[in-house]
Amino acid sequence: MPEEERLASMHIVDEYGRVFSAGDAVIKLMWVDPKTRWRARVARWVPTVRRKVAREYQKLADRRGELSEKVPDVAPIAIGPRWIRR
Repeated sequence: MPEEERLASMHIVDEYGRVFSAGDAVIKLMWVDPKTRWRARVARWVPTVRRKVAREYQKLADRRGELSEKVPDVAPIAIGPRWIRR
């Protein structure tokens, strides 16, 4: 993935190598936690909810520069694959 695209939004890579970006990455993260899985299911299948997640992600992403000034810089975090019991 080119650096410009990588820096444009948050990305999640699943166990099959599929890349989810921006609002879809948020939905993928919600799917991992049993407490939010039902919300992820709704967001995946109801277009209006999926668009709302994308809009809310974009609002936050648009403030990334402003928000990043409030936290110290750290090296990127990459977590290797591991099995998650479902």
